[in-house]
Order: sequence, then C-alpha cells, then structure tokens
Amino acid sequence: MTEILHTGLYPNTLDLLQEHLQGQEFVFKEVGEGDVRKMDGNLKKYAALLVGEETNNPVRLAQEAYARDKNLSVLLINDERNYVRVKQSLQFSPFVGPTVVCVPNTVQERLAAMVQDAAQRTEQRRSFQNLRKSIGPDLDFSVAALEKVRGDYTARVLEEAPIGAALVSKYGKVLTINAYAAHIFGKTEREILSGPLLALFPKEEQPGVEQFVNQDPITEPKRVFELPLAAGPKYLEISLAEVDDRNRENFKILIINDITETMLSQQRTQAHLEELERMNTNLMRLNADLDTFIYTASHDLKSPILNIEGLVELLEGSLGDKRQEVAPELEHIKASVQRFKNTVEDLTEVARIQKSFEQEATLLQVTELVEEVKQLISFDIKAAEAVIEVDCSGARQLYFSKRNFKSILYNLVSNAVKYRSPERVPHILIKTWQEEGNFLLKVQDNGLGIPASKREKVFELFRRLHSHVKGTGIGLYIVKRIVQNNGGSIALQSTEGEGSTFTITLPVKESV
Repeated sequence: MTEILHTGLYPNTLDLLQEHLQGQEFVFKEVGEGDVRKMDGNLKKYAALLVGEETNNPVRLAQEAYARDKNLSVLLINDERNYVRVKQSLQFSPFVGPTVVCVPNTVQERLAAMVQDAAQRTEQRRSFQNLRKSIGPDLDFSVAALEKVRGDYTARVLEEAPIGAALVSKYGKVLTINAYAAHIFGKTEREILSGPLLALFPKEEQPGVEQFVNQDPITEPKRVFELPLAAGPKYLEISLAEVDDRNRENFKILIINDITETMLSQQRTQAHLEELERMNTNLMRLNADLDTFIYTASHDLKSPILNIEGLVELLEGSLGDKRQEVAPELEHIKASVQRFKNTVEDLTEVARIQKSFEQEATLLQVTELVEEVKQLISFDIKAAEAVIEVDCSGARQLYFSKRNFKSILYNLVSNAVKYRSPERVPHILIKTWQEEGNFLLKVQDNGLGIPASKREKVFELFRRLHSHVKGTGIGLYIVKRIVQNNGGSIALQSTEGEGSTFTITLPVKESV
C-alpha cells in the first residue's frame, strides 16, 4: 500500500489523481498546512507529499518537509496563474533540494503518472540510503554506478517535465525526445526518434532551424519559430545548448517551450495599439479640421454682422421723427446683433482653448493678474457694489500661460458678480495656496448658488441656469477645458440661496 500525503489540493485535482491511480494501491491522506512540522518522523511512512493549489505558502511548506525528510518527493502543484511565480520563488529559496519539484495542474491526466513516478523515486532514495548504511562507512559506490544513477534520474526528470526536451546529433538526427516535446509537434516519440529534426518543421522554416541548430560556436542561444497549423499558428521558443561529450560528437540539446498564447497576446496588444494610434491620428485630424472650420466661420460671419450693424444704424438715422414709432423693434434688432457677435467670439475662444496646453508658460504674479481682471470688469463691480477680498499669501507666483490663467480668473470672478443675490451685498473671496505639489485657486461668493441637480451641467457648452443674466453659457466650459488641458481639475461646492465655491487644482510647473 502506497500512501500519498496531500494538503490544499483543488477537489477536481484530487478526483483526477484518484481516478487515474485506482487499482494501483494508492491511498491519499489529507493533512493541514500547519501540521507538517508536527509530523517529523511520521513523514517516512509516506511516498510523496502533494502541496496543492490552495496552499498559502507552498515554498515554506516544502522547506519544512525537506528539513524533516530529504528523501521524500514533494510536488508543488499550481494552476497556470501561479505556476511560474512559485517555480521562480522555489529556484531562489534556501533549504530545499532536488526532491522538491514544481508542476502545473494543466498537464491533466499526466499528473497521475508524475505522482506515481515521484513515489517510486522516494522508495529508490530510501533504498539507496539503507544500502549505503548496510555496506558500512568505508565502502562506497563506484563513480560509474553513481553516474548511472544520476543519468537515470536526469532522464526521468526530463521525461516528466512540463517542457519539451530533445537531444540532436551533429547530423541533425533526433536521438532522444520527451513526450511533452513530441506532443507539441503532434507526433509520437516513435515517429520522431532517429528521424531528421528538420522534418518536424515546415519547409519555409527549415533553413532557419538548420542555421540555428548548427551554430558553432553558439552565439544565439534562443529563437522563436512558427508552425503554421490548420487550427492556427503555433509559436515555439527553442533554447540551444551543447553537450560536453567526451567523444566530441557535437551533440546539441534543445529545450522547447510552446509560447503560442504569449505571442498571440502580444499580437493582440500590438493590434490594439495600432488601432488606438489610427484613432488618435483621426481625432487629431478632426480637431484640426474643426479649428479651421470655426476660425473660418467666425471670420466669414464677422463681415456680414458688421454690415447688418451698419445698415441698422443707417436705417435708424434715416427714420428721423418716425424713429420713435419703431424704437422697440430697433432695440431688439441691436440686441440680436450683439448676441450674434458674442456667440461668434465665444466660438473662436472655444477653438483657441483646444490648443491651450501648447501655449508657453511664464512666471505670473497672481495679484497683478487679479488686478487686471478687476479693471476689466470694474464697471460691473461698481454697479453691484461688490466687495472683493484677495489672499495670495499661500502662492504668489505660478508658471502658466498668462492668457489662459487670466481667462480662468475673468470667467470665475465675472460670474460671481453676475449671479449675485439681490438680498445682500456681493462678497467675493479669491485665494491661492500650494498643497502636495499643486497650485490651488479658490473663488468663493455669497450669490444665488446652484441647485444640486444642476451642478454638473454648469460646465456644459452653452448651458445657462439663470436667464435673467446676460451671457452665452460658455465661461465655465472654457475654464474647465483650460484646466483639464493642463492636467488639473475643478471642483464645485454650492448651496442654493447661499453661494458657490470653485476650487481649481493645477500641477506646479517649473521654469524651463
């Protein structure tokens, strides 16, 4: 009766092993992950330890088992996602020996054969150890016998390893190939042995394979080859190494790895990148076309607007005493012309901010720009009797486009004046400071405020929430686009009837 100890195996992995090892006197016993260290000498009654996919620390468990029984075969069984990670960790872990092997559960039914072989190797090691003890300390095996054991052991490992391996003569004949490599080529070992290596590859790949295998000395130890199959291409990564043979027969060993999934994934990623590049190119072209259209349209519209404005003035002058009869209509016409002019100017501004991130940054004195903006809207400030408080002590300077930063200040401050509450004197706070490597600007007012349901809409193009105030609804859209184009963000806090606070965050730029 052969007893197999296991911990953390997936249920389907355990079922697979039990199914394929039925009738072979194998008994499986489960143990907790933390109980291995308590077993000590009891491990010697088991032929193998299987450390399964659900084990939290498989390498640590392997170290514990190896410290207690260096003859016990330990298989670290992992799913495809964790196999490479655990295998690499095992390679650089101390206190483990050749009795510890990492295998993937993707080999399916072959896993049962690997467990059976592991159990046999445990018995061979224990028998070997007992034999050494029985013949006494003064005797030992001959070098030839030891080399034979080592050679047999290596052959068994290569046969069961989840990677392809083949031995090729200097004449290109396949002398040895393991089952995994034969499966990659879709043939049996018997069909391949003693045949030419080149016959396993399509004609178009054979010259490259021949040149790769016949390197002397080896300057390119690894290359990828493609096998065109009906079900789709298969990509093989082949590593080449010489065998140090005493007879100098120039044997070569090939390690063959199926990397089809990796290559297909890279191809899909490359295709996505190329598609994104095409989309980006199209978007850049469309943006350029849009800019050209807006500039052309605004330029072409300015002339007829000015003509209409001049004709209205001529008409108004020619009416004489009858002007009073149509005065309301004339005022409506003038107001419409002015709105038309404002809209064209706003469209030009929208096109301009598309390229705002390209404008050269200069060192700005924030308080100076605030004063310039106050001068631009001084008439509105006086009419509203608004009180403006400025605190730039936390950040007096900023590297930024002057035109863009001035546009941000103008739109935020002018909106605070426009949308004032009729119930109180307007009070506006402009404050700047630095925080976590960012420049922050806050413009706070005690105006009408914005309802919670409409706060996101204020940044939309041509969106106006209050019809009693003149405007085109483009100011906050322009502010948001400038901020976003320069890697920043804008936040709005508002209470209807109490006021609003706009906070802008911009990354701090250094001078060039």
